[in-house]
Amino acid sequence: MKEEGVQMNDVNESQEGKPTIQGENVDYKALYLDEVQNAKKLRKRAQDAETTVQETVKDRETQKVKQMKEQEKYKELYESVAPFKEKWEAHESTRREKLLSKLPEEDRESLGQKDLDTLEYIVSIKEESKPVNPSHTPAQSRNIKSDIEGKDWTKMDDRDRRENWDDVVNSYKNKN
Repeated sequence: MKEEGVQMNDVNESQEGKPTIQGENVDYKALYLDEVQNAKKLRKRAQDAETTVQETVKDRETQKVKQMKEQEKYKELYESVAPFKEKWEAHESTRREKLLSKLPEEDRESLGQKDLDTLEYIVSIKEESKPVNPSHTPAQSRNIKSDIEGKDWTKMDDRDRRENWDDVVNSYKNKN
């Protein structure tokens, strides 16, 4: 059994490559470059696998289309897709009209031929840039410094007291 343990240690050292010694200088740059090369190989392999899969899918689709043409099933395919095409065109035209109605008259002709994504983007920018007017409420007085009335003037700092002294005095006049 001791011989097997000794043999296993020898095997472990040979599998690991070089045994690492604490005092030995390690070439980290070479190790890093090896890792970079390995990563490049793995990335290349993955990219090659993706292109192979994409080519295979394209080939299958073209084979399927060829078979359908031979069997004249393309008519059947067109008939099954036609209702969806009509629904999409109706949806697209109503969406386009809604978006164009939000634009000024002079811009509608030039932007009418743009695709929906571009049109939606332009409309959203136009809506964001519009200024929002405050709502008007009739008979509302404009009281700018109304927050002074509820405050105690003795607890105000000097600057606020000086700026708002007229309002403080007027609040006491109105109480009497």
